[in-house]
Amino acid sequence: MDAFTMVIMACVAGEAHCATSRVSEMGFTTVQACEARIDDIARTITREFGKRPEFKGRQVTYDVSCMDRAQLAAKFGIASSDT
Repeated sequence: MDAFTMVIMACVAGEAHCATSRVSEMGFTTVQACEARIDDIARTITREFGKRPEFKGRQVTYDVSCMDRAQLAAKFGIASSDT
């Protein structure tokens, strides 16, 4: 069974760049297992942003995807892989 990879992008309103993170674990053997981690990671990122006074009162938006190896390759335009 193929493992899933979670890609999360967090954007703070008014900031030019977003924070991104990719989490790939063998425990992500279903989309549900991958999605189960999303809330914890988003909560941690939001807590870290909350510690920065310059971000106070600014909206944070998240874009999260859980993809298997083929979906990840297609999304990022990877034609073939040895892994």
